[in-house]
Amino acid sequence: MESHWMWWLAAIFLVIAEMFSGTFYLLALAVGLAAAGVAAFVGVAANGQALTAALLCTISVVALYFWKRKAAPAVEQSNFSYDIGQTVHIASWSDERHARVNYRGAEWDARLVEGVASDATKTEWRIKEILGSLLIIE
Repeated sequence: MESHWMWWLAAIFLVIAEMFSGTFYLLALAVGLAAAGVAAFVGVAANGQALTAALLCTISVVALYFWKRKAAPAVEQSNFSYDIGQTVHIASWSDERHARVNYRGAEWDARLVEGVASDATKTEWRIKEILGSLLIIE
């Protein structure tokens, strides 16, 4: 079998494997292998084919890494987006700005939003933001 077919079959195998993984890294590797197949097809020596595969696999994986890093937000609040606007009940006040609240069957630490006055008689507050395990309420 000619070498360009071996490169292309390896690339096709990686594309099929990528369909099961969903990470896109195998697809990035397949790009390098397919390019090595093109190099083999036009008559580049075996060393040049391997160098082409190595360079393009590396470049495509690094480019994918930086693209994914740029696309992912630094702090993912999307898991908590349904909590914003929900009501919490005060269990106890620690001081004027901090409290323990009951929410979703557990006690959470909470802090009042800056500029909102504390009111010990008010038992229900609304979640404005979530910072880690701290609820910011108003």
